[in-house]
Amino acid sequence: MSEQNLDLGAVWATLRRHLRLLLLVVVVGAVAGVALAVYRPPQWTSTSVVLLPPSSESGVGAAERDSGTQVRVATSDLVLGQAGRRVVPPLDLHEVQEAVEVSATTPDVLRFTAHADGPEQARELADAAAAAELRYISSAAARLRDAARSGRETRLQTLRATLRTVDRDIRATTERRDAEVFGSVAEKALTAALAQLTAQQASLVLQADQVAEAASADVGRDTASLIEAASPATRPGLVLQRVLHGLAGAAALLLLAMLALLVSARRDRRLRFRDEIADALGSTVVASLSSRPARNVAGWRTLLGRYVPGPVDAWSLRQVLRQVLPAGTLTRLHGAGTEGPGGPKGPGCPSADVVVVTLSDDPAALALGPQLATYAASVGLRTRLVPHHGHGSAAGLWAACARVHPEQELRGHLWVNRPLHEGSPEDLRVLMVVLDRARPERPGLPHGCIGVVAVGAGTATAADLARVAVAVDEAGVDVQGVVVLDPDRLDRTTGRRLQPDRLREPQLPVRLTGTLPAERRGRSRLGAAGRSNGHDGGAL
Repeated sequence: MSEQNLDLGAVWATLRRHLRLLLLVVVVGAVAGVALAVYRPPQWTSTSVVLLPPSSESGVGAAERDSGTQVRVATSDLVLGQAGRRVVPPLDLHEVQEAVEVSATTPDVLRFTAHADGPEQARELADAAAAAELRYISSAAARLRDAARSGRETRLQTLRATLRTVDRDIRATTERRDAEVFGSVAEKALTAALAQLTAQQASLVLQADQVAEAASADVGRDTASLIEAASPATRPGLVLQRVLHGLAGAAALLLLAMLALLVSARRDRRLRFRDEIADALGSTVVASLSSRPARNVAGWRTLLGRYVPGPVDAWSLRQVLRQVLPAGTLTRLHGAGTEGPGGPKGPGCPSADVVVVTLSDDPAALALGPQLATYAASVGLRTRLVPHHGHGSAAGLWAACARVHPEQELRGHLWVNRPLHEGSPEDLRVLMVVLDRARPERPGLPHGCIGVVAVGAGTATAADLARVAVAVDEAGVDVQGVVVLDPDRLDRTTGRRLQPDRLREPQLPVRLTGTLPAERRGRSRLGAAGRSNGHDGGAL
């Protein structure tokens, strides 16, 4: 799967394979979210609203107040810093900025939302923030008014001084004009000058009146107001808040677990499907069954003495025996019954050596040898289980076998370990071979042995199986097939056909039409040929 694009089918298969783990992750995430909600309960919230003064500029071309600038000013030390110093206990600027949220619903309205552990603290902080904003606006407006008043007074004094000068010039010009002869050139010039001075006097008087009106109009226009005092503190319901935290924790942890599983599956080179295992070994899968691995020596002894497979596993083990035993052995066995002291073995039924090859650190596959031997003994075959080539991971099974005397019949028709003398009557010898998956050594085996390779689903990579296949081939073992232990529940393959055979198989019909595109094209060509020859497609 790691060498292919991760499609939705592979994603779904990976998640279903770890369904129990994902359910556990959901439970842990929900518990963690609820625990966090209990440890950090929701804070109390109180809100106050301040109406900013109208802009100093008005009219059609006046610029609109920038709400973002007002919010930045309100969250600065000039406002929130002052508010933090006035609450009990005092808070620094960073703490107040974390506890108070400032927003501008409109360019002229600021909303202060305070969060605190207690309801009174939240209301006090909201009131302090609004009061600090009012003080800042008032102080800023006062400074602006003082500067404007000073400028207007200077302007008014200048206008009045100029007006007095113009008044003197008008009086002097009037006296000079009256002294001249009426209609003379000098009298006309002085009359024109007097008209200009009078117009200048009127303009100065108008400007002085405008300055005075502006001074009276600025009184009270730069004052902000509190349109909503701190509201009663509220907080979300504890049950709802814990439920939401639990859902959020479960969803977050589930998402992380899913990503981790998908990344791990993408990098995992172990083979899980029977077709993949068969292709890696170059041998078909002869059977699939559930394993009964043991954890200690006592468990292996119990397996050897009391194992009884279910109907499905019994049929799978019987298929393995049919594959490795000479043709007709099981049929002759049931036909002969248990006549005679020698049991079912009769003439013409030679003893068979079957090698069960497993990889190290694969407990599921390691159980195939004991399971196969006990089943063979249960159907009447005189069977001897021989631990032939071991590994450290199979020490428990080897120790369990070592405690059984070679001449002791562990259960009906079943012996363990090599016989003490040659010529012991046996129908089947099961030789267990455990090879190191990293550096497999060639096992010393009798010539002409028939073998099967036991592999647990999802326990070996293609490289592991290839190394084991080379070692078994060098030992001269005729591998008859592969037995897959504990197949994946999502595996819909069989491993009965190798990849070249599967590629030669015809494609399945498409869902919508029930026919293949190539088949439809072929039928259309045949129909056209039939019509050209005077026949329809059905006749062809």
